Amino acid sequence: MRLHAFALAALLLLASVSVEAQARVNRLISILETGAPAVGVWTGATAAPRISKVLATSDVDFIVADVEHEVYDFPTLRGFLLEIEDFNRRYRTQPREAPTILVKLAHRAGWDPRYEIAESLKVGPAMGVWIPFVESAAELELAISAVRRAETSGLGGLNVPRELREPWPENPKGELFVVAMIESAKGVENAKEIAAVPGLGAIEPVHLLEEDTKAIVSFCKEKGVYLATEAEPEDVALRIAEGYRLIHVGWDFNLLRRELDTRVNKTRESFEKR
Repeated sequence: MRLHAFALAALLLLASVSVEAQARVNRLISILETGAPAVGVWTGATAAPRISKVLATSDVDFIVADVEHEVYDFPTLRGFLLEIEDFNRRYRTQPREAPTILVKLAHRAGWDPRYEIAESLKVGPAMGVWIPFVESAAELELAISAVRRAETSGLGGLNVPRELREPWPENPKGELFVVAMIESAKGVENAKEIAAVPGLGAIEPVHLLEEDTKAIVSFCKEKGVYLATEAEPEDVALRIAEGYRLIHVGWDFNLLRRELDTRVNKTRESFEKR
C-alpha cells in the first residue's frame, strides 16, 4: 500500500513538472492568447541597474529595450536582459513572471538587420524583436528568417526547448514575438503585403496620416495580426475598441520627467502657500 502511495506521489510530481515545463515563458504571448490587452513600457536605460530593478519589479507585461535611440552595445544589452530576470526573482514582494523583453533594433531603412537580430537574441533572454522602418514584405521576411535561425542560447537558461524558439503565432507554441513598425510612405504602400508575412506577430503604425493608419489597422484585422500603439490612460479604452492589443505607456524617462515635474511644481506651490 505504501509502495502504491509512493508511486502515485511520484506520478503526480512528474505530472506537475511536465505541466510546468509546458507552461509558456513569453508573458506577452500568454496574455494575447486570452484575448486581453498587454501593457508595456519603452526604455533606453539598459546601462542603468537601478532602472532595470524598477522595471523588473513593476507590473508591466512587456518592455521594449530600445537600442535605436540609445546605447547600441551588446554587452550592455546582455546585462540588462539578465538583470530583468534576476531582479524580478530577487526583489518582487509578490511573485509575478518577469516582463517579456523585446529588443527595438537600431536598424534603419535599407540596412540588413540580420546580424543585429542574431546578436540581440543570442546575448540574453530576449523574447523577440521590435523592427523599425519596415517598408516591404521582402525586408520583413529577411528579418524573420534571422529570428528563426538565431542561436537564442539565452532562452536555454529559461528552459525554452529549441523547437519552441520560433515566431508566434506562425508556430502556435512558439515563444518569440516579432513587431514591425510601419512609419513611412513606402511602408504604407506595401502594408497589406507586410501584414501577410508569416512569422509576424504585430504591427505598430507610427508617424502616419490618420487615413493610412486606419488602412493598416484594417489590413491587420484581416490577417489576424496584432496591433501596437502608445496611449495615455484616458485613451486606452478607445485604442482597444479600435483593435489595438499591445498598449505601451511610452518611455520610462518621460514618465520620470512627468512625475518629477509634478512633484517639483507641487513643492513650489507649497512654498507659496506659506
